[in-house]
Amino acid sequence: MRKALLWFLVVTLSGCATYKQSIDEGLNLAKEGNWAQAESTLEPVLNNPQDQLLYYLEIGTLAQNQGDYERSNDLLEQAETLSDTFLKDSFSNRSWALLSNPRQSNYRGNGLERVYISYLKSLNYLALAEQAKTPTEKLKLQDAALVEVRRIDIKLNEIRAQNPSYQDLDDKNNQAFYLKALNWLGDFYTGGRDTDKYLYRDDAWARYMEGLQYENSQEFDDARISYQKAAELYEAGYAKQYALSDLTSERAWLDTIRMMQKGGFSQDEIDKKITEKLSSSMQSTLEKYQNKSSELVVLEHQGFIPHKEEMTLLLYADPRDYSLVLEPLHGGGRIEENDAFRWFTMVYADINPLNLIANYKAGGAWGTFSGIFTKRVILGRPVWRQLEAANVDTLLTRQTIRVTVPYYSRFKLNNNQPVLEVNNARTSQSVRMTSLADIAFQEQLAQAQRDIYEGLIRELLRSWLAYQVTITAEDEGLNPLLGLIGQVAVFASSAADTRNWLTLPAQIRLTREPLPPGTYSPNYRVNEKQFSLGEVSLEANKIKIWNLRNPD
Repeated sequence: MRKALLWFLVVTLSGCATYKQSIDEGLNLAKEGNWAQAESTLEPVLNNPQDQLLYYLEIGTLAQNQGDYERSNDLLEQAETLSDTFLKDSFSNRSWALLSNPRQSNYRGNGLERVYISYLKSLNYLALAEQAKTPTEKLKLQDAALVEVRRIDIKLNEIRAQNPSYQDLDDKNNQAFYLKALNWLGDFYTGGRDTDKYLYRDDAWARYMEGLQYENSQEFDDARISYQKAAELYEAGYAKQYALSDLTSERAWLDTIRMMQKGGFSQDEIDKKITEKLSSSMQSTLEKYQNKSSELVVLEHQGFIPHKEEMTLLLYADPRDYSLVLEPLHGGGRIEENDAFRWFTMVYADINPLNLIANYKAGGAWGTFSGIFTKRVILGRPVWRQLEAANVDTLLTRQTIRVTVPYYSRFKLNNNQPVLEVNNARTSQSVRMTSLADIAFQEQLAQAQRDIYEGLIRELLRSWLAYQVTITAEDEGLNPLLGLIGQVAVFASSAADTRNWLTLPAQIRLTREPLPPGTYSPNYRVNEKQFSLGEVSLEANKIKIWNLRNPD
């Protein structure tokens, strides 16, 4: 037992560089648009069993940005397989992560990442179709793109089935007062926060892209259905949840109406939908399509999804109220520390009545007020007695335990209005159709309570094991030294899982411009940075999709 505990201490002390520190260099290269160098830098960092899924995600994305579409699809297909098999993690893998740190477990991904694997693969197939040398090969590649679109639909339907819809949230807000009160009482031990509103429940932009892909393949009725699903989602709450403009739903309704026109709907039905859903400005845009049978579509994938930071909390016991107390280690001054403190007060601070009462009993009126700077975990007398039996209460009174949780610092999206120039003529306004940065941010909010309780349990267990070294040491002279080593090792090696798919864009902006068939040289400019598509020929009744990656 003693040797095993000593071995545990050695492993704990050895530690490793944090995930963020390890990949910063590669990400900085990506942010400069040096995709190949970024890949060569990130590849050795991620090439390990725990980060295997991330390896395929990041390297597959960077391959696409370099125009290596076949290799990108090979990598993303392997990510597709792993994103399913990792849903059930092995017991040994999870146990080792519990004893060391969560970075030692296999990265499992999330719903957003699973959807965007298929999203990027569909864009790869479209790009390969553009390069096809025969009509048969082109059609085959376009069909492959549609397969990925259908995968998106299946994945989103799975996510939607597991989470409350926007309608469910509305029903909850409009329910009778006594039902609201019951829900409120039920939230005592969840921090009094309704995390349902932050969940990734569906994806209006992914639905819209389904419509675009179907339209590109001239499957107009399927395109109409997908565009309409997107429009309804934007209206129902997607635009509000992720701080998007109302133009998102209007744009989706405009394309729904265009598919209605192509699909043989009556003029009365079309006119009714135009009147109900489109502003005068958007109606003018719709009219531009009447005599122009080609279209240029620009998908600007801008910036990078934000990376997670680590927040340090100090854990100590309050035996008088049979509870544990967590408070942030706040040095003050630096932006990161201030952001961490704001995240703590927003997500974790004691605001429910039971914790307010406990804080009041512990420290009077000031104790109640100080609850905004702490999180109290009320265990109750029976659980506390179990901690006493295991000597955990003694452990907690002898030392402070460090608990580390992930969080997002503040970020700001690029709000510069892009300009599309086609043969020196400025064209339509771009619309931000989604913010993956906001989706990731809110997903972290939704799982924050789970993170803090997992971190608390992990650090209690690690500290208890280190404590056992002290009390089982035969040499009394060695006892204090082992105790100190154990405390330092556990405190220094506490870590949070800050991994996510970081080469995804922060936001996606859409520009659609109907044009007569002909040859064009489009340029796209954002804040003094210009992108050129080169000379392209637009064919009648065809769409040209420009997948543009803007790292700035």
